[in-house]
Amino acid sequence: MKITNNKFTKTSIISLLIVVGLAGFFLFENKVTAPSSKKSNEIINIKKPSGFKSFTGKQFEDLYNSFAYPNTQLINEDTPITENPAADARIRQLALARGYKLRSAPVTDTFVEVQKDMLLQQRAAKPWLNLKKQAEKDGIKLSLTAAYRSAKDEKTIFLDRLKNLPLASIASGQADAQVNTVLDHVALPGYSRHHTGYTVDIACDNNPSVKFEKSICFKWLSKDNYINAKTFGWMPSYPPGAGKQGPVPEPWEYVWVGTDALK
Repeated sequence: MKITNNKFTKTSIISLLIVVGLAGFFLFENKVTAPSSKKSNEIINIKKPSGFKSFTGKQFEDLYNSFAYPNTQLINEDTPITENPAADARIRQLALARGYKLRSAPVTDTFVEVQKDMLLQQRAAKPWLNLKKQAEKDGIKLSLTAAYRSAKDEKTIFLDRLKNLPLASIASGQADAQVNTVLDHVALPGYSRHHTGYTVDIACDNNPSVKFEKSICFKWLSKDNYINAKTFGWMPSYPPGAGKQGPVPEPWEYVWVGTDALK
């Protein structure tokens, strides 16, 4: 009996150790695998921007043209372009036929420098910097080639592009082709979106030698009906489907209207 009891005791101990070992293994297994399961759930539950409308190109255009930009007023349409009133009238006639519209300009100086020599109105400055910061997190490198531009600066650029065309030829309509060539890419003073201080021209530093509309930056900005731009209150100036707006469509130009207007 004593020998039998010893065998029974040894067998019981071995069985107990096996059970304890298995229990420990399963506890350890669950402890190790739990964090990876939590990470998986965190990835799935990442919140995406919501509440934004999906716009057609025409709806984007209508929103821009109806939006009341803070701290701006309509520019006087009598702002001179050349020294010849008849030539100015002809230039405006050609511009309006292309879809150019008289724009607004700041009433008071609330400019913030967001890049060297690049100014935006205060309400648009932070949204631009936040958009750029988010893009950097996603591996997208954005910079500006243009921001606020006064009507005076626009006049200098426009007259330079006219290349000293005889004002009499412009006034008579004989230089319409040359004037339209300038209007393809440059607004006449008073008719540029850049006058508001809420408009930017964006460059893609990831693909500097590639046309902007073919770049990774444009793909990032425009995906899902421009959701990355809209998240920070920005929208495209020349989305596909918009009507004639003056110049040849510029996919690199964006305007700030705020997130409320886009929801």
